[in-house]
Amino acid sequence: MKPLIFAAVAAFIAGTALPLAGARNVKRILHFSDVHLNISSTFDDSQSQAFPIRYGQDAPLALLESALTYAQSVLPNPDFVLYTGDHVAHGDFTDEYIARAVETNVRVIEKYFPPNTTDMMETTAIIGNADGNPDYHMEVTDPDREVNPSIKLISKVWDDSLSPSNFAALNRRGYLRLPFDDKLVVLTLNTVPYSPSHVPNTSAMEDPFDQFAWLNATLADLRAQAKFAFIAGHIAPFVDSYGGNPQWHVHYIEKYRGIVSHYSDVIKAQVFGHVHSIEFRIPVDTTGQSSEDAMAMQSPVLVSGSISPLFGNNPSFMVWDMDADTYEVLDYTVYGTNISETAGEPLAWRPLFQASSAYGLESLSSSALKDLYARMEQDPSLLEDYYWNMKAQSHRLPPCTTAECRARILCTMKWWTTKGEYLACVSSASSLFTSTQRSAPTQGDALSPGDVATTIGVTVVASTVVIAFVVSVVGWLHRSGIVKTAEARRLEYENAFPML
Repeated sequence: MKPLIFAAVAAFIAGTALPLAGARNVKRILHFSDVHLNISSTFDDSQSQAFPIRYGQDAPLALLESALTYAQSVLPNPDFVLYTGDHVAHGDFTDEYIARAVETNVRVIEKYFPPNTTDMMETTAIIGNADGNPDYHMEVTDPDREVNPSIKLISKVWDDSLSPSNFAALNRRGYLRLPFDDKLVVLTLNTVPYSPSHVPNTSAMEDPFDQFAWLNATLADLRAQAKFAFIAGHIAPFVDSYGGNPQWHVHYIEKYRGIVSHYSDVIKAQVFGHVHSIEFRIPVDTTGQSSEDAMAMQSPVLVSGSISPLFGNNPSFMVWDMDADTYEVLDYTVYGTNISETAGEPLAWRPLFQASSAYGLESLSSSALKDLYARMEQDPSLLEDYYWNMKAQSHRLPPCTTAECRARILCTMKWWTTKGEYLACVSSASSLFTSTQRSAPTQGDALSPGDVATTIGVTVVASTVVIAFVVSVVGWLHRSGIVKTAEARRLEYENAFPML
């Protein structure tokens, strides 16, 4: 066993993620999300290629192509390529610009991972809120009667990669049923109408695009055929990790959760994007009507990071390991690049972490993640690792050292429906962390008075020299704007969310 472990570690350091071969037959899913491609308004490729790669800005072509080049070296033949929406940069654009940005993003992905191959499935036809004009805009129409004008604006790029029936379905409703193999089906969702930010406001509609009725009927059909489902969409049906705000209207979250809880034996994964953060949500019973065993049977909600570094995160993509026989999602590896370390230099992509080794997980089941949650309650360093990994190990991430901050991060790991449920969890967890900090024992043996005096003398002299040097350097960095204060980073992070 030891040589196998050493091989896995060596491969990880070398820039690939090597699964423990022989344990299971594994299929791999390459997952990109939220590129928010920033192209020139003149559609000049040379201008688009010249855009700089910076925090606080969306992804230029150079960043996307760099990520895809590295992904191709890591996983040249994925079993499944998934893109979970938001092709277009943030901003106010024309219809032509939005259509061109979607087309460019999809075509660049297809250049590296061509669709319609015999051994790979491609799913890039998932619509994000940024893919409408304006942001979050999508007309809600009757899919049985007409083509949707908002979807038709951007859909042409998928005409040659989808079957005629699926292309017609995409244009009418924005969601699809795509066969992966004889036993697994990928169900893509149109999540934009469920958002509280959706325009026009259609929240009074019980079932926009009849999607819930379709989802329920499709899952029932899959169960009858002894098949399984992999659900993918853009906006996840939970409260976010920025402020605990529901990303769908609460009644839509409740409706969705009611459906998926009924088909926990069919659904193998629920994967989303949107929040530019690598996270998961563990199903919890908020109604008092489900047993712990029933909740453990449900699949967790899994969320990808983003290629766009707009919110101070490092660009990242993921590879999911899926059991080829049971279709359970076993593990994931996050690949990224720290753009703060590569100014003017080629991007240094590498594997950042693997869930199994970073968190001591044997799978990504709800029961395994529930155990991880319990360990994080008792181990601040493990919780800090999760926080550090959320934004792909970005140094722009503000520190999270207070009891309240730790409570917020811990509580976003559970699949709450309302902000009130989330805040109640934060209050309870904050009290727990506060009491733990106060009762923490002091470490180390006592020194004698002589040792103390000697230590103080040596420390004072050394510290004076070091502090003088550090102060001068840090002062210069702050004046030059290279380094931001903790408060500036915190405000930058908090102010980013309304732009999602």
